[in-house]
Amino acid sequence: MHGHILQLCVIQAVASFIHLEPKNATVLRGSEVGFNCSTDESWDVMTWLLGGRTILTISVEHGPLGRDESVSTVNHSMSSLSVWELVLMNASFSLTVQEVICELLPTKLGRSSSALFVQEKGNVRILESDKSVQEGMFVIFHCQASGWYPDPSVSWVVNGTTVDRSDYNTSSLQDPSGLFNSTSVLQMKAETSTTVECWASVSAARAHQSSSVKLTVVAPKPPQDYTVVIAVIVSVCTIILLAILILILCYRKKVTKSSSENKVSPCLWTVNLSSRRRSVADETRGKFNLGYHTEDVTSSGHHDLRNRADGTINIISPPRVPDIIIFRSQNQKEEDFSNLYKKGGNTVRRVTTV
Repeated sequence: MHGHILQLCVIQAVASFIHLEPKNATVLRGSEVGFNCSTDESWDVMTWLLGGRTILTISVEHGPLGRDESVSTVNHSMSSLSVWELVLMNASFSLTVQEVICELLPTKLGRSSSALFVQEKGNVRILESDKSVQEGMFVIFHCQASGWYPDPSVSWVVNGTTVDRSDYNTSSLQDPSGLFNSTSVLQMKAETSTTVECWASVSAARAHQSSSVKLTVVAPKPPQDYTVVIAVIVSVCTIILLAILILILCYRKKVTKSSSENKVSPCLWTVNLSSRRRSVADETRGKFNLGYHTEDVTSSGHHDLRNRADGTINIISPPRVPDIIIFRSQNQKEEDFSNLYKKGGNTVRRVTTV
């Protein structure tokens, strides 16, 4: 343990001969960054290392050895102090801190180191376009900051004033490449027309990245009066209902009338027909045939007609044919008359003429 402490003290004493400034440097990828290595001791060779890799060698007699396009050197030495500046022309991005070392030979002079932190600047945009809303409504905006390292700082500015952090929420996610993607959500009440901005930045950036949209606030619309519309709708519906009711009543009246005619007309026809037949029989009875004589019908045919007449339908019996009167002379034979008598279905009166 005591040996380890002694070794650290020796290293610190040796390092005191070399000074490397700045001790910490944070830049954006692609930026220039410079480190100054100085000593008041004599030295032969100065070696620069970046991330464990030698990038530059300087000879006290010949100056920089070799040529590397990614670095450059500047000699700021004075008579009593040697000062060389290493300039990295294009800082490369790394997820880890890169160590910059200045080492002097002979080795007894030791080395000095600094930390280089290279950051990545991404882009930012508000997902919504310009909006026009009514006064008093709540509006939501989404801001997306993509491709940053480290996690960017996201903020909102409304009408030139920074919004309090409690009024918006921000979340971040690191992708497989190590870069961060952040999403911020702002909810605000629309009061006046204004410009809404979203800012994103990292510590190495001299200026923030921003995106903006315009918010136009309009006066709320007056409530609409639907009285006239409702009155028109009610009137139309009433007319339609009345028309339907009238059609139903007319249809029912027509059906009732048709049914009544179908029930009454057969009876009227029967009565009219019966009256007509009776009147004809009454008018013609005995007038055209002076020998007309009525008798009761005894034949089977007329008996069937009477039986059927006793049913529900009144059937008017056909007019009876008048009895046949036969005139025979004295010379006519009796047998001819008998044959004629048998052929007739009605009563035959025999009258002998002289």
